[in-house]
Amino acid sequence: MRRLLTLMLIAAAAPGFAASPSDRGKNLLPKLFEGVIDPVAQATVRVLGDGKPVALGTVMTPDGYILTKGSELKGTLTVKTRDGTTYDAEYVGYHRDTDLALLKVAGAKLVTIKLSPAKVAEPGNWVAVAGITSEPVAVGVVSAAARKLFGPEKQIENVNKGYIGIMFGQRVELEIGEVVKGAAAEKAKLKAGDVIFEVAGKVVKDRAQLLELLDGKLPGDKVLVKVRRKMKGSDDTEEVEATVTLSPKREMGKGSRGDIQNSMGSELSGRRTGFPRVIQHDTVVLPRDCGGPLVDLDGRVIGLNIARAGRVETWALAEEDILPVFKDLKAGKFPPPKSEKPAKTMTESGEKSSKSEK
Repeated sequence: MRRLLTLMLIAAAAPGFAASPSDRGKNLLPKLFEGVIDPVAQATVRVLGDGKPVALGTVMTPDGYILTKGSELKGTLTVKTRDGTTYDAEYVGYHRDTDLALLKVAGAKLVTIKLSPAKVAEPGNWVAVAGITSEPVAVGVVSAAARKLFGPEKQIENVNKGYIGIMFGQRVELEIGEVVKGAAAEKAKLKAGDVIFEVAGKVVKDRAQLLELLDGKLPGDKVLVKVRRKMKGSDDTEEVEATVTLSPKREMGKGSRGDIQNSMGSELSGRRTGFPRVIQHDTVVLPRDCGGPLVDLDGRVIGLNIARAGRVETWALAEEDILPVFKDLKAGKFPPPKSEKPAKTMTESGEKSSKSEK
């Protein structure tokens, strides 16, 4: 029956379909999910940062534990449910490898989702992204079954973070090979040939450690960088300190041809790499709509959307990678970033409330 309905809808959307001009212009694909998306939407929430949409969230327990996309969270966090009720959100924990964050709302009785194993997400199957209404956020098909990431895709990087503005040399692990013109390092008077050994009060031994230290920093953040610099006319070195005001990535250059082509499809997520494995589908999902459930025609939740990764691809995490992380986050094994502190928020009744800082 589902297959027949699919064929009928595709035929109806074809140019030769006998309908009024207004009907022909409508997107009929969401009708595939009538009666399917609504139960999942009831277990989905809108996550707000300082009152603005930053992500979707997936309700995991009736007492208010919610998973969402951590790298999009900022400011004072609240969540809005299907009926329009807004709750204060406590930031419970963050798991860097999956980019999953756990929020908790108090005093709520919420509808929950049940995750299905990755094997049900077969290439070619129709899927929809659930929001908080009966209409799906987007509809598409599974492009690739759950797969591990390799090469650059495996490296964790958030392109919305702050950048020092350097290119590394080849001879020494943390030697600056080039300082990007007009970027943060040049303004802080760092030079090619300088060797970085300490950042933000922590000794760094390799580039991976340096990138990890900077991962949570934003453009405009000030970071103390210590380097060893050769003294003029001598082989000896001296230690030099520089306070670097981090730059946005646009000051690092225009990007590769691939970056430009990818961004033509839609806005991409800042953190879109480094996940353990992903289910790939072709729905067009904005970064602020990541963190919610991915559902198939049978109403099964086959994953949580974690990143708009390319021009024609969105990535979702699979059940097998979500549930162990959820358990660890709930147990307090992965605390939230230190910069994220609860502040005054609005309760569902519209009154201000205050939580103690952690």
